[in-house]
Amino acid sequence: MQNNNFTFMAAVAMAAGVITGGSLANAEALPRAKAHQQFSVTQGVGRSSLPVLQRAATADQNGVSAGLIERLRPAGEYQTTALAGKLRVTGEQWSLEVSTDAAGAEYRDHAVAAAAHSLGRPDSQKMPAAELERKGRAFIASKLASQISLGKGEELVALRADYRTEGGRDLVTGETTSAVVANRIVFGRTLNGVPVVGNGSKVILTFANDGSLESFHYDWPTYQTGDALQVVGAGEVLTRVQKVLGVRGGLAPSSIVPVPGAKGREYPVEIAPNVQLQSLECGYYDPGSSDAKAKLVQPGCTYLTASQDLNGMRVGHAGAVPAAVSFPADAAWMETQILTAKQVQ
Repeated sequence: MQNNNFTFMAAVAMAAGVITGGSLANAEALPRAKAHQQFSVTQGVGRSSLPVLQRAATADQNGVSAGLIERLRPAGEYQTTALAGKLRVTGEQWSLEVSTDAAGAEYRDHAVAAAAHSLGRPDSQKMPAAELERKGRAFIASKLASQISLGKGEELVALRADYRTEGGRDLVTGETTSAVVANRIVFGRTLNGVPVVGNGSKVILTFANDGSLESFHYDWPTYQTGDALQVVGAGEVLTRVQKVLGVRGGLAPSSIVPVPGAKGREYPVEIAPNVQLQSLECGYYDPGSSDAKAKLVQPGCTYLTASQDLNGMRVGHAGAVPAAVSFPADAAWMETQILTAKQVQ
């Protein structure tokens, strides 16, 4: 599983005696996301049961594409091609791609991206998270309202603010510089108070420093509700993460993973010798439209861990474990295969 659909990394370039490079810096989890991570590691899903959901196709690629182009690029010529089930539209200095199930789309304004470097500003002057959230909500309301719709009991929640930086070093003087060149806001969805975790139900928008939209990506399906499944507690979730890591990373697990107290406990959490759990997010696990085989959305928890080997090399693992008491092995979900092979009850 991938936690994000964007790499958010600028290319390395050399010009006029200065080496520059870009990277993701100053990622900032917003209050609701921080609270959810803390709740997940102490309470798990926090419900005794959750219904299974199913991603339902309610739109067609051509209709979604036409509607987005009408609001984003009403004038000008463009070309449409089909690529591995996706619908790709390209115009002069912009591109749009609609997912196979029409629940997701990715748009990029290449002219804004090219100009982002010239608009760089010091880190101290980066766009505040609150302003970034306001801009994101305003754009969704004005341009994406027909795609990012909310049903009864659903809420659009700001999760994280990220900032793309470019750094440079003068080859003559040795002076280093760093500037923020783009600002990204990530939104998610809750269903009756339970967050959707994974790549599904996400809206990601990137703005240049002058407020111009550089890109957006969303995966926003309509869900149909099925039968309920009984859900395990936080202790069993942590045990499952530990067992998965034992297979994925060859790590020797501890005997029991202690559940952190409800108050005063911050990440990271020691989950195995020299292995720290960086974050855990529980709810409805939706891997997103990029996984064509994933139709069912089940109780689950995404995890991010970090460890360090004897050579000092840091290794990270990210993925998701099921949170239902009983779950089938899913060929598209590696952790379910590992856990059912280990006869997790």
